[in-house]
Amino acid sequence: MTKYTIFKIVSVALIFAFLIGICVVEDRLVITSLDQVNNYCYEIENVASKNNGILNEEVSLLVDNLEDSWKKNESTLCFLVNHKSIEPLGVEIVKLKTYLEANEDVEFFVSLETIKNYVETFQHFMGANFHNIL
Repeated sequence: MTKYTIFKIVSVALIFAFLIGICVVEDRLVITSLDQVNNYCYEIENVASKNNGILNEEVSLLVDNLEDSWKKNESTLCFLVNHKSIEPLGVEIVKLKTYLEANEDVEFFVSLETIKNYVETFQHFMGANFHNIL
């Protein structure tokens, strides 16, 4: 083997390793961000059912934390996917806050379920899987 052939093999191997690294980082960012939203949703449900309603300080703080967390993570995710693809989740979080302030229990829990459904959907199309490669 010549030096040039060895150089080509090493170069291709480094590029391949770099691409794998990028995919792993992207997958971790997506999974971490969406799991965080999902965890907040389940925590909000638990606190609301424990306190017999949504109108209490603990639920309000959790919803605020959910919104702050999503705003922070959304800016990172926008580098990975089209902003229009993930925008509905942010809109639904704003609706969640509105329903909380208006003390509309039914709409609040419907919105919470919608957020969980968005998270599940986003995990399928944003994560690294075989279908996304093709």
